[in-house]
Parts: sequence; C-alpha cells; structure tokens
Amino acid sequence: MKKIMILMTMVMIVLSLFAEDSFDNTMNKITVEYLKIKDTLANDKTDNVNDNAKVILELTKQLNTRNIDGEHKGYFKDLPDKISSASKDLMQAKNIKSMRMAFNDLSKPMVMWATMVKPSGINVAYCSMNPGSWLQTGKDIRNPYYGASMLTCGEIVSEGAEGDHVCTSECNHEEVAEEHKCDSNCKHS
Repeated sequence: MKKIMILMTMVMIVLSLFAEDSFDNTMNKITVEYLKIKDTLANDKTDNVNDNAKVILELTKQLNTRNIDGEHKGYFKDLPDKISSASKDLMQAKNIKSMRMAFNDLSKPMVMWATMVKPSGINVAYCSMNPGSWLQTGKDIRNPYYGASMLTCGEIVSEGAEGDHVCTSECNHEEVAEEHKCDSNCKHS
C-alpha cells in the first residue's frame, strides 16, 4: 500500500510538471491580452478592457518563476505579483482615464520582460509626454495613453527579435508589422 501511495505521488508530480505552461509560453498568452488592451485604449475605447485584465490576472496564476535560470531569474521573480497587482487595478478601472493609469502600471513589468527577452514581433515604445512605455507590434506608433489626440506620439526604443510574430487563436492586434504572417485565426480590425 505504501509503495502504491509513493508511486501515485510521483505520477502526480510528473503530470503536474507537464501540465504546467512554461514561463515564456504564459507570458506570450498574457502579451496577447495586453495587446488587446493597448489597441482598445489607442482607439479611445474601453470595450473589454476589464475582461482582458481579468484574463491576465488568471494567467498570472500560471506563471512559475522557479524554473528560470541565469541572468533573468532575479528580475523575473516578482513579475507575477507586479502583473497581478496592476491587472487587479485595471479590472476595477471605471473610465478611460483610470484605465490608462492602470495600463501604465501594467506596462512597467511587461516592458521590463520584453526588453530582456525580446519576444519576436513585439516592440517597446516610449512616449516622453505621458511619460510611459508600452508593448506593440509593428513600428507605427499607436499611443494608448493619448489615443486620437496624440496617436503617433512616441518612438520605438527596443525591438523584438527578428522573425515573424506568431499569432494565436486569440490574436486581434490593430496594427500589423510588415513581416507579420497571419494564420486563419487572426482577426485584425
């Protein structure tokens, strides 16, 4: 009986390791939701921002920093808490002004991650007028902090790795980099 219990425990541990998304894979899923929020705010809208923030909050529960090695380990250990906290604020935001303030807080850990990891197709933009940074696809600035009033204010300060941005079934980005290759699940406005 004891051997069966030990064996079952070992099997559960192994299964949980395989079921758990990798840190980078989960961050990519968070980035998809983040970009939806960025696009919505750049369009001076608030539709689904709270819902996207809720998805991000749920995804942060899957972030496991234990398996991160090397130079990023120290930087990424607090990333889940920072993203979670900012997501909660964004979920509770009631108007576009408070959403943009909360989005700025969410952007800080996302930008730190993207600057270090350089995910393919994801660029970091910065606006000194806000001041604030954000992630976006493509090189055409679409400022989420000012929307139509200063849509192109800012500059790309860090580019993602060379290569195509790979869409997921939930991809719905406003702007598309020239080298972007869409699949049948992409929905671009």
